[in-house]
Amino acid sequence: MSLQTARTFFSFLALAANAGTIVVFVGIVSGRRSGLRSSILGLVRGYELWLAAIVATTAMLGSLYLSEVANLVPCLLCWYQRIAMYPLAVILLIAAVRRDHGIRLYAGALAVVGATISAYHRLIQAYPNLDGGSCAATGPPCSAAYFKVFGFITIPYMALSAFLFVIVILWADRINTATIAPSSQEPSTETP
Repeated sequence: MSLQTARTFFSFLALAANAGTIVVFVGIVSGRRSGLRSSILGLVRGYELWLAAIVATTAMLGSLYLSEVANLVPCLLCWYQRIAMYPLAVILLIAAVRRDHGIRLYAGALAVVGATISAYHRLIQAYPNLDGGSCAATGPPCSAAYFKVFGFITIPYMALSAFLFVIVILWADRINTATIAPSSQEPSTETP
């Protein structure tokens, strides 16, 4: 696969993650008794951890492709994003297999850190004069973009899209798990 094909493919994946993030977010913020909320969150119910694991793993594999196959040297902020994404892919996959919904706090924290770094990285790509020397002098500058697809999608934008999707899907998992848990408990028939 050529770099041109890969970057277009990854850009469409980022846009799909954006669309998924928006749809799930709308479901989350719509009213508790809203039919819209139950419809949207019902679409992902039971698959939240798998969806988050797939997105994080795809982002990890995409970053490895860009650096190891396409030979794009990661800058310092790219490495920090990888530090958040790679363990996220592993722990979300393990949590999905084990159906361990308790992972939300840890995975959410990694995703928020990664999203913050990605947002800052994309910001300094858009406005290079904001870079206060966050990148090492020996590596590629963080303010330079290897490519821009559709005029705005860069590698940090792709990472940000993945992190944001993971955040909202974990939030949806929290809501769905809380909704299921009380109703699954049967009332006690014992007398005190």
